[in-house]
Amino acid sequence: MHIKVMGRGPDLVMLHGWSMNSAVWNDLANTLSESFTLHLVDLPGHGQSDWQQGDLNLEVMINKLAQALPDTAYWLGWSLGGLISIAFADRFPHRVTKLILMAATPCFVKEDDWDCAMDASIFKQFAENLNDNQAETLQRFLLLQARGSEHSRDTIRQLSEQLAIENPPPRAEALQAGLELLINTDMRTALSNITCPIKMILGDRDTMIPKEMLLAVKQLQPKVEISLLAGAGHAPFISQAVECQTIIEQFINE
Repeated sequence: MHIKVMGRGPDLVMLHGWSMNSAVWNDLANTLSESFTLHLVDLPGHGQSDWQQGDLNLEVMINKLAQALPDTAYWLGWSLGGLISIAFADRFPHRVTKLILMAATPCFVKEDDWDCAMDASIFKQFAENLNDNQAETLQRFLLLQARGSEHSRDTIRQLSEQLAIENPPPRAEALQAGLELLINTDMRTALSNITCPIKMILGDRDTMIPKEMLLAVKQLQPKVEISLLAGAGHAPFISQAVECQTIIEQFINE
């Protein structure tokens, strides 16, 4: 698993979302690296990380992350990376000092007792479309992430540019495995058991995670701190970069 280390100061692990890679953090990482030692992870089959079948099995991946990352660190996970971060903090509670969930939710698909999420059929449609045209499907996912944001065009352009930096496209098998994680993983119980401080950052125009999810999370984990960003979509660290940086630093340093 490829992990880029940069900056100086306390350790901060950063996990990207589905179909992306660690380059998506570039602008935020350049500013955070002035205060933290960043560990920018490329998930298996993404960016510069190799792929072997089963690498995105949640238990396998968490154990590999445990072997490759510092004994204790702050953790920041975006979208799918947030789901994985919850699982890591649940499995290794003494290794996560504080947890930041950026546009992330403990359960991405609707359940009978969880309606603040997307219908599983949407993710399943992405899975079917990947087999027909991967490039077009990934472009549609970029549009979905930026939709609703006050700065949607800039967000799409910036995501596209950063993903193209010195990185091959993600492996098709890794994309399918990531979608399976999004569809089948329910971390609500794990989130309720986490003992470290937790911050959730969400855009109020996120089309993948409705803001009503925050109220449901408060019932699961009353001590979670929430920042709802006005005008932001699913990639607030790009559309509201300075605001996100400030929230992250204040939460870690308080």
